Amino acid sequence: MWSDANLNGCFMTPQPVPSRAELLAALQLQYEWGVDEALSEETIDRLSEASRVLPERTSGLPRVQSPSEAPRVSGGAALDQAQDLPSLIAASNALDDLFLARTATHRLQPIHVEQAPFMLIGETPDADEDRSGVLFAGWAGELLDRMLASAGLKRASLSMAPAIPWRPPGGRGVTEQEMRSCRPLLLKTIALCQPPFLVTMGVTPLRMLIGDQAMLGRLRGKWVEVSIPGLSNPLPLLPMRHPLQLAASPAARRNAWQDLLVLMERLASENKVQIQS
Repeated sequence: MWSDANLNGCFMTPQPVPSRAELLAALQLQYEWGVDEALSEETIDRLSEASRVLPERTSGLPRVQSPSEAPRVSGGAALDQAQDLPSLIAASNALDDLFLARTATHRLQPIHVEQAPFMLIGETPDADEDRSGVLFAGWAGELLDRMLASAGLKRASLSMAPAIPWRPPGGRGVTEQEMRSCRPLLLKTIALCQPPFLVTMGVTPLRMLIGDQAMLGRLRGKWVEVSIPGLSNPLPLLPMRHPLQLAASPAARRNAWQDLLVLMERLASENKVQIQS
């Protein structure tokens, strides 16, 4: 007859103890997934803590919410009243009701350069941008610098803005709701900088400015116009691939060069107009 000890010896094997590196890697993974608090190992019965007395019946009049209870509305009057980028950034703290703002390491901030030839709008922040808080950081920044150099440009001469200021947890894709919530901030940023035209890199800024159904593959390299609240005239917009997409295929690199030629043609044309005037 087999005893419990015999059975345990046959079917149970000692589990290896995780190393310190494995434990740290597990914690890092939880952080990237958006975990922001520790939970108790014991189950808590929340129903037993709730009051068993029903609240009094209220009248049909709506209850007035206190400022702390009132839900924050993305792109409210505070954004509209901002007169410059610092005040816009301060006003956009109301956007911290977004899950992204609570989990990102850094917030990417727009950069305004006086007399910049155009404004460059980037994608959702990647891991390098989130760690550094710098637009187009890491490998994406190196590729961008090479692209701009081929057009005779430097990053320091351009106005830039992120389409989404915060990186989603774990690098997941940004949702349509998050794009809609951040769109007023992007539009106000463009209105304050008043660039001659826009260059978007990636599908996220294109959809936020043109529409949810915009397809980068069909629109890239072609000039379109976008209406910006606060500006009297629509702005020309050139959609381009994001620098990190250049490694996808030789066709992507050819497309990027074709788009750069379109951009250089526009810049040369505007320079001719300025010289003649």
